[in-house]
Parts: sequence; C-alpha cells; structure tokens
Amino acid sequence: MSNLADAIESILLAREVTGVVMIVLCARAVRVNRPFFREVWNDPSRFWRGTARVAAALGLAMLVWVTIFDDWLQLVAEPYRLSMPWEYQRVVFDPVDPTLRAISVGLIVAALAVMACLFARHVGGYLLQVGTLVLSALIWMPIFIMNQRLNAMIVQGAEASETLPEVLGLSAFWVVRMSLGVLTIGATLMTGTMLLALVATTILDLLGLREQRITHEADGFFTELQRRSGQHEDIPLKTLWRPIRRPL
Repeated sequence: MSNLADAIESILLAREVTGVVMIVLCARAVRVNRPFFREVWNDPSRFWRGTARVAAALGLAMLVWVTIFDDWLQLVAEPYRLSMPWEYQRVVFDPVDPTLRAISVGLIVAALAVMACLFARHVGGYLLQVGTLVLSALIWMPIFIMNQRLNAMIVQGAEASETLPEVLGLSAFWVVRMSLGVLTIGATLMTGTMLLALVATTILDLLGLREQRITHEADGFFTELQRRSGQHEDIPLKTLWRPIRRPL
C-alpha cells in the first residue's frame, strides 16, 4: 500500500477525528445561532450570566478532553456495553484508561447539568423537556445500531484495503459512519441533558430561580418601526375624506 493510502487509512481510523468533527460542528452551531447565545451570555441576571460562563467553560473542557484523551464513540456506547449479560460481550478493543474515562464522565455530567439549567431558563419547561427526551431516546437506538455495524465494516474494510482506490472507496463509508456517529453522540448527550433538565427545572422552580426571561431579539425591529412611524405626520382621517362621485 502506498504512503498516501496508509496516511488516509490512519486518519479514517483515528479516534481523535470524531472529536475534531464535534468541535467544528459545535463552533458552527454557535456561530449560526449567535443572537440566541448572545442573549444567554448577556442575561440580565448575574446568576444566569455566571451559569452561562460556567457552561461554556465546562463544555469546551469536555470537548477538548474527550477528543484528546478519550474516544467519543466508545464513550457513548459504554452504557450499552455494560448492560450486556456475558463477559465476552463487554470486551473493548483498545480500551481507554479507567482514570481518564472517569474524568471524561465527570466532565460530561457537570457540563450537561449546567446546560440543563440553561435549557430550563432559556428554552422550555417540563413539556418540551419530556418531548425532547422521548424523541432523542427513540432516535438513539436505530442510529446507534447502524453506527456499530458501520464501525465493523470500516475496520474490516481497512484491513482488506490494499490500494489507494480501495482506501478512497472506503472513505465514502467513513463519511456515512461519521455522520451516524455524530448523530449518536448528539442523541446521547441530548437524552442525558433532558434527564438532568427535569431535575434541574424542579429544583429551580422550588428555589424560585427560573423566572421568566425577558428577551430582546425583536428590539431592533420595534425600534426601526418606531423610527419610521415618527417620520410621518398624523393626519386626521376626516381631512382625507373625499365624496364619491357617481360616474355619468
């Protein structure tokens, strides 16, 4: 196999690539939804401004840590793996050090807990949380199964690929597998966030901290509307009245 084919295959099988894709997609999502995140960041309440900054720090730390020291796809499959009844079904190829895995889980739980509070504050309450939880849980199972199958196909294909065209053909399967992998990670994180959001919303309601947020997304529209309306002179309708003449 050529050096180029070896390089492409090593990239396809590298676990860090999934983390890099996650970071890029998260950065893109923040950029596309700048108005919303600006509202969250500049919340009038000091408590919620601090919560937003903690969430940003924990989210960034989670993404970077898992990308460098852990394996996203292996991590989200951990609950399913541990639920298997037989020991041979719980065997992991190239496992992550338990200490590093514990730090990853701690960062994820902390980040999702803070984001769950922000969801309760800025997005929606119990009904939306339950609906999102059910939807993400229903989506998770089929895409997880398909992702596991594609993982096996990628590994087997990489072992059998000997030439550059074969490796390039394998790249098409890798794109599909990466897409399903990102969806699996997103559905897993969303399910966890909604579970924590239900608890966080209850606690915040009991403490009286989930007051209605005042948004300013439409301020620009109403300011411009007021400016334009001020440019027109108020003329009584009676002065504009003209008699209707019947045509001859």
